[in-house]
Amino acid sequence: MALGVALVASARGVARPGPRLSRRTDLVDLIGRESARVQELRTRLDLLAADLRRMQSGSEGREGRMAAIRGRIDALAPLAGLAPVRGPGVVVVLRDSKLRESPTGDPNDLVVHEQDLQAVVNGLWAAGAEAVSVSGERITSLSAIRCVGNTLLLHGSVYSPPYQIEAIGDPARLMRDFAADPLVERVRVVAEHFGLGFETGRDDSLSLPAFRGVLAMRFADRAA
Repeated sequence: MALGVALVASARGVARPGPRLSRRTDLVDLIGRESARVQELRTRLDLLAADLRRMQSGSEGREGRMAAIRGRIDALAPLAGLAPVRGPGVVVVLRDSKLRESPTGDPNDLVVHEQDLQAVVNGLWAAGAEAVSVSGERITSLSAIRCVGNTLLLHGSVYSPPYQIEAIGDPARLMRDFAADPLVERVRVVAEHFGLGFETGRDDSLSLPAFRGVLAMRFADRAA
């Protein structure tokens, strides 16, 4: 009898469901935590959906404003040199002298210098040019005309004379005001004295390319 009672007690001990109840409790806790996380995600999704609906409801007004901004950009791009342009204008060609020796003995007198190019370009702007190019390079407000020896360094490329400067605008006004510019007149006098080429003419079908580089502003100030 004692042995039987011991065996029954042992069997009951083996059949105790403690570990299974523990695992079940852990699973219930896990389900609870996941349910809470899903609910949190649903709440965030509802908030995002509400934000999207508000954005969509106001998109018509924003699209109108964006269209207006794009229109302003398209209108200003040719003036900034960021779009190709066509139209009438004038052409100025500068060439080095054909003389073998300068009257002053200085060989630098016989080549076109950066100040000559700068005077011509600035004279065209002052005369009302809407777009200007030098040797096929579109000039912008950030362009720097520099010469190394008798070659032009512009936008990272090197150009040799003759230099062809094209300007789009009212040809009659350009020709008149350009010729009256004091610095341009000085270039003309120097060209005649040292045999430099200085030619101006009208062209009713000029085609200027867009600026091909990258415009990098160094300083800017937002207007109040």
